[in-house]
Amino acid sequence: MAVRRRIGIVFQDPDNQLLSASVYQEISFGPMNLGIPEDEIRREIERVMDHLEITPFRERPAHILSGGQKKQVTIADVLVMHPDVIILDEPASALDAKHTKIVNQIVDKLAEEGITVLMATHDINYALEWADEIVLMHEGKVLLQADPLTVCGSREALAMTNQEEPAVLKLFRSLVEKGILEEGLRPPVSFGQLEQYIGGQMMEGKKKKAILVVSFGTSHMDALEKSIERIELHIEEAFPECRIYRAFTSGMVLRKLSRTKGLQFHSVKEAMEQMATDGMEQIIVQPTHIINGIENDKMMNDLIEYTDRFKKIRVGKPLLTSVDDYKKAIHAVMAEVRLEPGEALVLMGHGTAHHANAAYPTLEYTFHSLGYSQVLVGTVEGFPDLRNVMAKLEIAGAERVTLMPFMLVAGDHAKHDMAGEEDSWKAELEAAGYEVKPLIKGLGEMKGIRNIFVEHIEMVM
Repeated sequence: MAVRRRIGIVFQDPDNQLLSASVYQEISFGPMNLGIPEDEIRREIERVMDHLEITPFRERPAHILSGGQKKQVTIADVLVMHPDVIILDEPASALDAKHTKIVNQIVDKLAEEGITVLMATHDINYALEWADEIVLMHEGKVLLQADPLTVCGSREALAMTNQEEPAVLKLFRSLVEKGILEEGLRPPVSFGQLEQYIGGQMMEGKKKKAILVVSFGTSHMDALEKSIERIELHIEEAFPECRIYRAFTSGMVLRKLSRTKGLQFHSVKEAMEQMATDGMEQIIVQPTHIINGIENDKMMNDLIEYTDRFKKIRVGKPLLTSVDDYKKAIHAVMAEVRLEPGEALVLMGHGTAHHANAAYPTLEYTFHSLGYSQVLVGTVEGFPDLRNVMAKLEIAGAERVTLMPFMLVAGDHAKHDMAGEEDSWKAELEAAGYEVKPLIKGLGEMKGIRNIFVEHIEMVM
């Protein structure tokens, strides 16, 4: 029974799964049978319906909904049970193009939030673009199991299962053979990627484009590799037509890296000079800063000097800029944590004397508005601080605390100020009687966070 509660199944035909009179009753059926308190059920149903955008037809009879709407409701049926794994059988079956797109977007959200999604499908083009791994079945047995490009590039195996090579790979191969695209490019998984390849090839020698990724920086090499480098690689994969550069805004970090490790990284000004020397013409600057604070202001001041050195300079926004950014960041964080009753999640932000520090109380409020009332946000150098957090923990009656940095990298602050054995948040909370579990993980390690930075680049592109 415990295993069944962790796995949700969405049938190919939603009519085989919908049993209740109204959409609301349908979604509440599962948790009510588990004896969960009604107030908690109501909050969770409202969160799920808002997340899947089905609130407008909450009171409608399920049987009169369109095929796409029914599919959304069956996914809500499963999602409200908080499964670790969701199995979908032909999720786009019998749907028109509009509702297929809606269902695909929902599936993408589930995967970004850390839920393992297993899908049975005959759509090899969709499988190539969406899946992390493909299992090709033939006569009830596994014929081939590997990454999407390996499976979809095996034309012999595809032919045995009555599948054809995905259209994007056919076209890509043809363009390479005709010399339109150069050999050695990684095969694209979507027409969007192929379009970027073609655009980049056409602009070669005409318009040289670069993306400068600006971070505060860290002297902890493990944190740099897990967060900053992964963000830069993620951006490079999303924009293959652009050359990626790195800059740190912290002079202290740059000097320490040079002195202790012999590593030379660019400041913002040095990176701009290097791009000009390299002949870059169109520049996008994307900060990995959490808020529009002091470091972002410093970066903007440095960029002003270079407005006449390039044909075009565009600047993306920091992580927490729009309301949508806050929600996406919250879903990315909660995909990393599973809280038990009586347990709170305390996030440690950096904090600042800058007016942008208001982002941290706003972040906590948004957590609560999305139903995550057991999440509290504090800062090292701003408001709210640890004392404010501990007062709220006492009011909430929490017994256990998971500590996690709300910082791009899990570096000095995370390892020492948050999780150190002395003079740390962990030590103070333990002294107050809480059972504390530190989670040393930077925001840059989370795919959902990296996607937000990519979206910010797309906005200014």
